Amino acid sequence: MKKRLGTIGLSVVLSLFVAACVSPGAKAPKTASGKGISMYVLINRGITRSMTNNQVKNRNQVGKWMERDLPALLKKAGYKPRLITRRSQYKSSGNAYLLVVKITSYNPGAKAARMFVGYGAGATSMKTHYELYGKGRRRILADDLGVGSGRDWRNVIRKIDTLTVRAVSQKLNQRTR
Repeated sequence: MKKRLGTIGLSVVLSLFVAACVSPGAKAPKTASGKGISMYVLINRGITRSMTNNQVKNRNQVGKWMERDLPALLKKAGYKPRLITRRSQYKSSGNAYLLVVKITSYNPGAKAARMFVGYGAGATSMKTHYELYGKGRRRILADDLGVGSGRDWRNVIRKIDTLTVRAVSQKLNQRTR
């Protein structure tokens, strides 16, 4: 009986957690024409000449994963994402926006410390700066985000991508009211 109550309690807690993660602000706004919103996505890995080979390798790994994850989250939110490699590929129109995300800082942490010590030891952290541009290439939103985790590096990227999509959706939902 105690085991069953524990299972039910855990199920309720998990359900509440999942419901809290899926907020209404994370959905793309509806347009008057019924057409979807195109979201051009440009990810700048923030690689500089002063970086070591290992730092460049880490930024490329993180950037590559982010280039798959962010468009997937945008699509799930109801946008029509299109990954671009140059700003000039953005076609400005009424239902198209440009989201530029730059990785400003990345610390891969120490996997061994995360595995053996735990409690946040060897944490991975990342900071980004994002900007959202609308018609006429006018900036309508900009912010800096930073996330750290004692778990896998992908969790950090997922959290930043989720926060970015949520902020973009909230801003665009405000504009369409």
